[in-house]
Amino acid sequence: MNAAGFVLAGGRSSRMGRDKALLMLGGEPLIQRGIRKLSAICPEVAIAGGAKDLARFGRVIPDKSPGCGPLGGIVSALEQSSFEWNLFLSVDAPFVPVSALKSLLVMAAGFQGLGVMARVQGRMQPLCAVYSRRALGVLQQELAGGRWKVLSAIESAGSVKVVDFEDASWFANLNTPEELAEAERQVDALDT
Repeated sequence: MNAAGFVLAGGRSSRMGRDKALLMLGGEPLIQRGIRKLSAICPEVAIAGGAKDLARFGRVIPDKSPGCGPLGGIVSALEQSSFEWNLFLSVDAPFVPVSALKSLLVMAAGFQGLGVMARVQGRMQPLCAVYSRRALGVLQQELAGGRWKVLSAIESAGSVKVVDFEDASWFANLNTPEELAEAERQVDALDT
């Protein structure tokens, strides 16, 4: 199924102390890892949110609602997308394998709902998901109303299909220098 791919790269990276998109892991910037994975399965890939200097890695769609969390980047991306389905991957989740992303797309094919989301060990992963452009109106309303939680916004938009995964290490976020250091020690074992 054809879908646009978006690496969510906005945010303040306050716990990391520097822009997470440019962090190196296994000799590759996190933003480039995300783009590479999405490019393996999406004909069009862009960066949602993030600094203008990320343009050297690909097209950057500015977050029209900075400071509102990932929902602002998702809404901005959906507004710019020409695809019905749009695959999102957070820049700070570098170990999500292409096979998991493909599984989300497969489940979206023919689905009349508004999204397909990963879940691991009971925890929803709203930043590793496929969203339909049909969800845009409700997501814009949630954003404008100050309700910025992605999961709540998506659930209020309509039906969401869930794909369960067992390996929690795939969805580990890198939020602190310590987590980055641990990921660097495990990159060869976890990278797929």
